Amino acid sequence: MAEWVLFQNEKKRDRMGAAVFTSGPYIEMVISPLTPMTPTVEDGVVTWRVPLGEGAVPHVALEDCGFYVRWLFDHPERANGMDLEVAIEHMTYADMAAAFEKVTGHPARYIDTDLDTYWNSPDLTGIADHPAGYNADPDDKSTMSFRDNFTGFWNVWKHGIITRDYALLDEIHPNRIRTAEEWFRREDQLGRESGKGSLWERVQPENWTVDSAVLKSSADFRTGKL
Repeated sequence: MAEWVLFQNEKKRDRMGAAVFTSGPYIEMVISPLTPMTPTVEDGVVTWRVPLGEGAVPHVALEDCGFYVRWLFDHPERANGMDLEVAIEHMTYADMAAAFEKVTGHPARYIDTDLDTYWNSPDLTGIADHPAGYNADPDDKSTMSFRDNFTGFWNVWKHGIITRDYALLDEIHPNRIRTAEEWFRREDQLGRESGKGSLWERVQPENWTVDSAVLKSSADFRTGKL
């Protein structure tokens, strides 16, 4: 739909201004329960087991998104026809784990995992073949499964298909969050100040509640009707 809108804009830019805001996987998801990249704690080590290989994910900080969207509205002449694609950085999960360890002082690691093992993990095996959209009809041949959707998701990042213009993002938002370490450090401080606890405390499964889930569909346990 966004591509169609921008295509119309190419021919009618003087009559119909349009801009698109393209986000990405929230970095908040890497410390949240019930996401495709929820960590485990194994023998005291925070562990991300995902099928990413040596790829990198352009994670987005939710707190920066509002600034970017406001910029689009405040600069209509420049924003007209733009697809503003944002991210913190392209972060490998090895680097992300190292950043988590540096900030918290607790060990963390990334373990590359093949897709079969990933989908057979305790947290995902029960949902893998359910519809990606939980209101979709599982008997409809056009319905995509959770497995198919997120297999494509991981392959996109694994093979470096998606790019970002970080020089442009620096220009638009000079104070943006630029690294995983910066985000972890800020989130650790905010968690302590708000009473949620440190990052280390917040990734312990025994401390997770429904309110810990950053995704609304996860907090609702994929229930409800449209």
